[in-house]
Parts: sequence; structure tokens; C-alpha cells
Amino acid sequence: MNIVLSANAQRLMALLGAATLLAGAVLAPEYMLTAMPLLVLLLATLALYQFPVAFVAMLVLSYGLALDIQLDVLTTTGKGGATAALGAAVVKVVPYAMMAFLMLRYGIARAITWPVLAFGVIAALSIAILPIGRVVSMPEMVRSLIGSAAPFALALALAPKRVWTALIRGAVLVPMVSVLGGLLAELAGFYPILSHIGRLQGLHSPPFLAGFCVTAIFAATLEYLRGYRTRWLLLGGIDLAILLGTQARAPFIAVALFLALIFLVSGPKTFTLRRKVDLVMGGMVPGALLLGPVLLFALERFTGDSDNLSGRDVIWPYFLDAIEARPWFGFGLGAGKLIVDPDDPTIRLIRSSAAHNEYLRLAVDAGVVGCAAIFVSIIAWIWGGTRQAAPVDKLVLRCGLAAALLHSGFDNTLIATTAVMQFTFFAAALARVRIETGARRTARQPSPTG
Repeated sequence: MNIVLSANAQRLMALLGAATLLAGAVLAPEYMLTAMPLLVLLLATLALYQFPVAFVAMLVLSYGLALDIQLDVLTTTGKGGATAALGAAVVKVVPYAMMAFLMLRYGIARAITWPVLAFGVIAALSIAILPIGRVVSMPEMVRSLIGSAAPFALALALAPKRVWTALIRGAVLVPMVSVLGGLLAELAGFYPILSHIGRLQGLHSPPFLAGFCVTAIFAATLEYLRGYRTRWLLLGGIDLAILLGTQARAPFIAVALFLALIFLVSGPKTFTLRRKVDLVMGGMVPGALLLGPVLLFALERFTGDSDNLSGRDVIWPYFLDAIEARPWFGFGLGAGKLIVDPDDPTIRLIRSSAAHNEYLRLAVDAGVVGCAAIFVSIIAWIWGGTRQAAPVDKLVLRCGLAAALLHSGFDNTLIATTAVMQFTFFAAALARVRIETGARRTARQPSPTG
């Protein structure tokens, strides 16, 4: 379904709307003041429906400007609580809203999104056979299901190639928006661009900004290898510099694995030897000048704090004990959030109650069986979705998958807002692959006239 109004119809509707607003302002100004916010919302909704790329820009800005964190700062001065949860919910609503708009305009995707199916099955099993009342309430489980499926929501909708390309390229810009916004916030005295221990955080926190950088580097690499345009190389370098500035070790290791695989696994059809040599030799001097200082800054934490796992050594035993108690099917979707007492003095000292390990968190939620099913579904979705892809897309998406699987062992890669951007990138890239594969298949078919 593709409902696009003609130019004359749009002009007529605009004139009628303007006349209605003018008449309302003259005849009933008090009612117009009340209705104005709704009218503005209606106009914005129509605009986003007619111009889906504008929705992409809104999605990129919502994550780049860290609406979840900044809403928490504005309302509770960073103390968390209900408004912090509301902030996280706001940014997870955006992909669902965009999914609904795309479905209304273009239809539902035929390709199966295996992770959504896996989370749905686990939620159903949680209701049917697991002791939900002992650990997590039904509303909490439903909220966890909605949040868990949010990263994959856009994979359920159809859209033109330009929308998917805009999403991929928008992922490259998210860290830069965060840093530029953080610089302005720092100058205004509203939010520090550096954390309390001097790590770059932009408008986010250092781990969150680093998570967005991982996806940005995936996207920049994909766009660079599709046309060898220098701008994607430069933008990817900026994202890498931001990543180093965060001093986040797990994201850096994931990116290092990704780039190493790109260089080592790529064949002559994807990344020629001449291009590799040109990139290494030509980029050595400017890379050393630009990335050298931030690399040294990052190494201060990489080498000087090697025994400290950022609290993981304290938190992981809680999850391991819970998995041992119910190893096969877990305690129900959402239970992983309740394993650690946030008021525990030790937990308050390390300032985190999250597992920072998706394998442990999901094994608590859904057991070893459910955790394996979720990650197998992600592998099947991405690996299977690239079977007929062009060599470059297959290389980048599969190497990105390997890096994401490694990263999941040390960070919240499926439940944090960074996950929405990462799997939105994968969904957009896979959708573009399907469109291009269909176009190639059509081009190979003989014409009716022979």
C-alpha cells in the first residue's frame, strides 16, 4: 500500500486547512489555543508519513541527542527512577512509530524476523510454564518483551531503498551528534562532555557513546566498501576517534575484531589488495597524527586498569548463581533486571546493577535453552539474510555479526538503547540487500520480446 497525494490534492488540503485555522482563530480563539498542540502534532504526523526520510532524521536525532538520558537529567537531575524509565521508553517508542508509518504506507515485510519470533515464543513460555509471580510481574514481563523486540521492529516493515540507505548512513552520524551536542551542553553548563573520571561521553555516558560508535563504524565501513568514497573513510575515522575517547574496552575490542576480519577475510571482489595497501600506506601518517593522541588517551585505561572489570567481577556471580538455580528455562523474561539489589552498598559503589553480559542476562531470563535460541535466531536472521547478498554486504554484515556476538559477552548489546541503533542498522542493510537482490534477479530475466 502506497498512498501518496497528488500535488494538486496536497495544495487543496493545505488551502482548506489554512482557511479552517483562520476561521477558528477569528470565531473561537480560546478553543484554537487549546487545539493548537494537537493540530501541530497532526501536521507533523502527516509530514512524517509523506516524507519517511524525515522520520529517519528524527530517529537519528533522538539517539544522537540522548533523549533518554537528558530527560532523566532534566526531571530528576540524573537520579533515575520512574522518569529515567520513561526516558528509555521514549527512545524505544520511536522505532515502533516508524515501523507503523512504514507499514501503513508500504506494507509488511515478507522476510521472517527470527529474533522477534524467538522473543515472542520465550514470552509465551514465560506466561505458560514459568513462575512469573515469584520473580517478575506480568506488566514488567510485557515491558521487557516490548523493549527486547524494539531493536528489530523496523525489520517488520517495507520501505524504499532510499529509506534504508538513509538509516544506514544516519547510524554513522549518531556519535558525532552526541559529541557536538555535548560540546554545546558543556559550554552552556548543562551537561559535562567528559565523565567524572575524564572519559568522553558527549550527551550520553561513555559506554553508551562507545556502543553507538561500534554501529557507526560498521555502517561507515559498509558504505566505504560499496563505492570507496573518501567521505565514509573520514567519517569512520571520526567515529573511531570518538570511540577511543570513551576509553571503553569491550567496544574497542569488538571494533578491532571487525576491522581485522574485514582486512583478513575479504577477497579480491570485496576489498582488493591494492585498496588495502593504499589505505594502510596512505592513511598511516594522517591516521597517526589524528588518532595517535586519542589512542594514547585510551591506553591509559586499557593498560592501567587491567584488573578492574568495571564491576563485572562483582555482578557476574549473582547471575551465575541464578542460572545454577534454574539452568534450563530461567525465571521469565525480565527477571535478569531483578537479580541484583540496586540498594546494595557494593552495587551502589560500582554504580551499575546490569549484567554487562547478554549471555548471562538472557540465561537468567530464559535459561540456557532460551538464551541459545535468541542468539541462534539473530545469527540465522543476519547470516541467512546475506546468502544472496553482494560480496561487500555479505562481508561487512557477517563480520559485524561476529563482532556483535563477541561484544555481547561484555556489554548490554540487546537491552540498552544502543541496541536499537545497532539492529536497526542490520535490519536496514538486510532490507537493502533484498531490494538489490530482487533488482538483479529482474535484470537477469529475458525480456518478453526475446
